[in-house]
Amino acid sequence: MKRPRLFDTLLGAKANEQTKSRNRWMIWLSVALAVFFLYLALKNLDWISFWATLRGAQYVFLPVVLAWSSFSYLIRALRWRVLLTAEMPISRLDAFWANMSGYLGNNILPARIGELVRAAYANRAASLSLSFALASGLSERLTDVFALVLLGAISLSASGITTGMLQRAIQTMAVVAGLGAVVFLLLPGFSPLLAKIIGWIPFLNQDIKENSLSFMEKFLLGLRALLHPRRAAAFGLYTVLIWLMDGLGIMLTGFLLHIPLTLAQAFVLLAGLGLSSAIPSTPGYVGVYQFVAVAVLGPFGVKSASALALILFMQICGWLVVGGWGLAALVRLSRNADG
Repeated sequence: MKRPRLFDTLLGAKANEQTKSRNRWMIWLSVALAVFFLYLALKNLDWISFWATLRGAQYVFLPVVLAWSSFSYLIRALRWRVLLTAEMPISRLDAFWANMSGYLGNNILPARIGELVRAAYANRAASLSLSFALASGLSERLTDVFALVLLGAISLSASGITTGMLQRAIQTMAVVAGLGAVVFLLLPGFSPLLAKIIGWIPFLNQDIKENSLSFMEKFLLGLRALLHPRRAAAFGLYTVLIWLMDGLGIMLTGFLLHIPLTLAQAFVLLAGLGLSSAIPSTPGYVGVYQFVAVAVLGPFGVKSASALALILFMQICGWLVVGGWGLAALVRLSRNADG
């Protein structure tokens, strides 16, 4: 897959070469899984009902869906900014543009390279250290795992569904999230030990050791950003707002397609989609999301044709929003660099 030149500018040629060789096997695995899951989702599909659902959609509400999605991404950027300001101030616009460049990267590049893209954007736009931005992103993702596990468990319980594949997935992710939380809380306390280990490694020269120590300190600072009480409170409020907006956004999309969904059902779907992002997948989660939508919404009485129409519509809207704002972000950065 050929990378856009603007991404080369952000990541640097050396990083791109390392990423390309490291993730080549991941690309093939992602494609294989996408084909497999897409086959499962499309098997025995009622294509007539599928196209009828798309044709009968109330497209007059499409601008509302796109605007709602755009505002949700803005809230996500403001949440990330709460963590970034632990190192130095960054404007709301810079945080938004960096965030959208990252989401664009995740949509068109494999292995969630968009996380590196948005960190690099924040580094160039606001002089934030790359390691700190990456660590703050890790804190953000870990918090989202907690939110998804909690959201999925409560919603499944409220819906009367306590068994099945999604329930087992949530239980597994709860264990993973718990282990991640332990590492997240304890790792900053091991800073002196990690520094000693880096200083002890005999085959590293002094310059590499100093750069490694600097990277480690910035990375641990990014992990500590969420441990500040006031910052954690603001971050938590933004997280609640984000997932509430996303749940209501799914209900709005369902209304547009004449697919009635409750907020609990929308939350269960969100949990399934969020947890499935841990699976190696093609850019845009093609195949994986289709399978998840059919598997999650089926027990609620939503036919596979309707579930596939819903997730396809959500993906297209997502691509439009992320593509538009993400490309604008990269063009903005390029112009600023030229200036």
